[in-house]
Amino acid sequence: MTTSAAPLLSVRDVSVHYGKFHALKGVSLDIHPGECVGLVGESGSGKSTLGKAVLGLTPTTGGTISFNGHDITKASKRQRRQLANDIQVVFQDPYGSLDPAMTVGQILAEPLRVAGTSAATAKQIIVEMLGKVRLPADSVDRYPSEFSGGQRQRIAIARALVRRPQLVICDEPVSALDLTTQAAIIDLFIDLQRETGVSYLFVSHDLGVVRRICHEVSVMYKGEIVEHGPADVVTTTPSQAYSQRLLMASPVADPDAQAKRREAWLAIRAA
Repeated sequence: MTTSAAPLLSVRDVSVHYGKFHALKGVSLDIHPGECVGLVGESGSGKSTLGKAVLGLTPTTGGTISFNGHDITKASKRQRRQLANDIQVVFQDPYGSLDPAMTVGQILAEPLRVAGTSAATAKQIIVEMLGKVRLPADSVDRYPSEFSGGQRQRIAIARALVRRPQLVICDEPVSALDLTTQAAIIDLFIDLQRETGVSYLFVSHDLGVVRRICHEVSVMYKGEIVEHGPADVVTTTPSQAYSQRLLMASPVADPDAQAKRREAWLAIRAA
């Protein structure tokens, strides 16, 4: 990944208030082309709210969000439909985000149809995309209920990438999966980024997950970014106490190492 001078996404001093509750308090971050930026924090930290603000699903109270140099903070519904070509999302629940009454082929064809793609071209794109997410071509005639959780998330990823967006908001995309399936899906995200050059905003509560995929990591606490830096630094030797607690809470495969990590986590919490 090479960082260009101009960011693809630029978030500047963004705030989101729900009445007296301040979900975001002047948050800023950049994502460059081909870059994966992790946004990490516990439930209620504001990380998913920021993703929704970028998608236009949550109105902002202050600050600006720019994409490709254009201010999209107050984009109209029409502008948002156009932005769907370039900004897509993968949600946490792969089953809840897929229409159970539609076949995989219909699910993947829908965004292409909205974009005005011909039926013949759409069919070709869908077959290619299924191959990229490592699902068999005959998946087009099957329904989401016929697939495992990991396979359903592959379908959701294919739907997000079928229009060849520049940015994908990944909102806890592996947290509902078991550890083995998580690893496979993260590897898929990495491979797809290498193949397509797509950028990710990767929202997670797990520093161990973002360590594998992200170039930069921002740690959020109570609506603010409390630490930011290279992923290999923030996810292994964080400087802030809150980031250290998150690191200690991340599971590891070795039982002895996990026990030591839990002891350290309890010590930090008691401090």
